[in-house]
Amino acid sequence: MQHRTPEIENIKELLQHMHLDVYQKHEDFHILKFEKHLHQIPKKLSFTSKGFFEITFSKSKRTHIDIDRKNIELDKEHLLFLSPGQTMNVDSTEETEVDDTFIIFFTSKFLDFSPSQYHIIKRFPFFNMTIFSVYYTRKEVSEMYLDYMERIYNEFQNINADSIEIIKSLLTMVLFETKRKLNEHLNISPLNNSRKAEITYKFENLIKHSEQKNQKISFYAKQLHISPVYLSECIKATTGKTAKSILTDYILLEAKTYLKNTTKNIDTIAFELGFNDTSNFINYYKKNTSLTPNQERKKI
Repeated sequence: MQHRTPEIENIKELLQHMHLDVYQKHEDFHILKFEKHLHQIPKKLSFTSKGFFEITFSKSKRTHIDIDRKNIELDKEHLLFLSPGQTMNVDSTEETEVDDTFIIFFTSKFLDFSPSQYHIIKRFPFFNMTIFSVYYTRKEVSEMYLDYMERIYNEFQNINADSIEIIKSLLTMVLFETKRKLNEHLNISPLNNSRKAEITYKFENLIKHSEQKNQKISFYAKQLHISPVYLSECIKATTGKTAKSILTDYILLEAKTYLKNTTKNIDTIAFELGFNDTSNFINYYKKNTSLTPNQERKKI
C-alpha cells in the first residue's frame, strides 16, 4: 500500500513533523542549518507544503532528494525553490552531504511587500505551482548566498523586533538578487535545461503574467511559437500533468486570492480572469473546488 504524504499546513506543523518544534521562534519564518539538527530529523522525511515557501541553499556536492516524485541527484553547489503544493522527500540514510546546507521556510505574510501566495508566485519566476526550480551556482555566487544564509541564521538565533526586520530585508535581497541573476543569466544555471523543461517553465510564467488567464491552450502555445500538441507533450513529459490542469490551478489560485484579499464582486473577478459570463465562472469554480465563489469567500 502506498504511503500517503502528509500535507503540512504551516511552519509549526512542519517543525513538529521534523521533531524540531522546540526551536520555533516565529510562526511565519524559520531557518534550519541542517548539520546542527541531523541527529534529530527523521532519516526519511516527506511532506507537501500547503501554506509556506521553501528555499534551500547547499554547498554540498552530493545530495539526493525527491520532489513531486522525481528523483534528483545534485553533485554541485545548488539553490532550490519550492512553492506551496509541492512535495519534498529527503532520505538521509543514503550518502548525502549536508555541510553548509540551509533551509528557509516562510509564509507570504512574513514579507511586507507580498499579501498572498499568488503575489509571490507571480513576482518570482523560480516559484511555480508545478515545475520546481533547482539551480547550480558558480563559486562566487555560492559565496554570496552562503553569506546571506549565515547572516539570516545568526540573526534568527537571538530573534527580536529588530532582527526580524533585518531577516526580512536579507530574505528580500535573496529573492530579488536571484530574480536579477536569472533575468541576466548571471552565474546560476537550471539543473534541468532540456527543451521540454524550458517550455514548461515559460508556459507557467506566461500564465502568471496573463491578465485574463481563462484562455484556450492554443492561445499560450501561439505565444510560445509552438503547436498546442507539442506544448502539451512538453508539459506531460516534464510534470506528468496536463496543460489544462496547470492552467486550472493558476486560475483557482488567483480567484481565491481575489476572494480572500479584495472586496471585488464576483462579476468583476470573473471578467478579470477571462470568463465572458459570470455563471460560467461560478460553475467552473464549483466544479473544481466543490464550492461556489461566495461560499469560498464566506469560508475564508
